[in-house]
Amino acid sequence: MITNITITKMDISDILEVKELENSQNINILSVEAMKKDLKNINYIYFVAKQNNEIIGYIAISKVLDIVDILSIVVKQNYKREGIATTLLEYIFNLDNVSKIMLEVRKSNIVAQSLYEKLGFKKIHIRKNYYLDNHEDAYIYEKIIKVSPDC
Repeated sequence: MITNITITKMDISDILEVKELENSQNINILSVEAMKKDLKNINYIYFVAKQNNEIIGYIAISKVLDIVDILSIVVKQNYKREGIATTLLEYIFNLDNVSKIMLEVRKSNIVAQSLYEKLGFKKIHIRKNYYLDNHEDAYIYEKIIKVSPDC
């Protein structure tokens, strides 16, 4: 487990480093333009995990009312399996006014599915042929954080 990680809201000055993180793993989730636009929108929040001022992971979410949708989570290759993704997810679990967290994951991404399930996410749906690059199915996961009193 990596220690002395700080998690902060992503700033516009972090965008290029985050994009380099994606590029280093042949991942193209969000364009620089999309990130810039998202950072100006109150419904989108990005958090970066840093160690010694180096971005070693990030998580992007949208939050509407009390529901969070995880848009992406990426960890630097040489920091994988060191608890960075868990730390980022747990940070989201502890945000104020969150009752439910949703995410989607590729059917082939067994490692991520295992992590999500270990952290209490439940598979609730399959989106057939969801990903445009190879028509792979997406699994939809949900985690209930708080049950509202009126349920």
